[in-house]
Amino acid sequence: MIEAITSPNILEQRSKDIQTQSERGGSSMQMDDFLQLLTAQIGNQDPLEPMKDTEFISQMANIASLEQMQEFSKGFESFAASHDKMVSQNYLGKDVVIEDEATTVSGVVTSVEKNADGELKVVVNGNSYDTSLISKVSLPDNSKSGSLQ
Repeated sequence: MIEAITSPNILEQRSKDIQTQSERGGSSMQMDDFLQLLTAQIGNQDPLEPMKDTEFISQMANIASLEQMQEFSKGFESFAASHDKMVSQNYLGKDVVIEDEATTVSGVVTSVEKNADGELKVVVNGNSYDTSLISKVSLPDNSKSGSLQ
């Protein structure tokens, strides 16, 4: 009886390397990693029952799709960060009402700042507040009339 020549240790070791890299905060599986696994799988498959070419194509399409989604996600995160900056800058000079569970504060936004975590905060009455706490935005009283003097 002929048995397939396999080397599961190669596949297991490569899978463990990728998992360890991912757990350490490394990047997720990339196309090169996938191709190395696929090459090892092809080289160690049962010659009497080889993988079908449609399986290879399907796997490659899946990993390519995953990579595209990851790139899209990175681009969208960058867009969202830029959008947050633009929105925060629009609060400058406006009257705002800030509400959290315990207090309500109102006043003019005098500046926008970024904290150590990279979060944008508005400064009202000398204190920093998260922009998500803003419940109302309006023009300051002196600019509501719209008349020139």
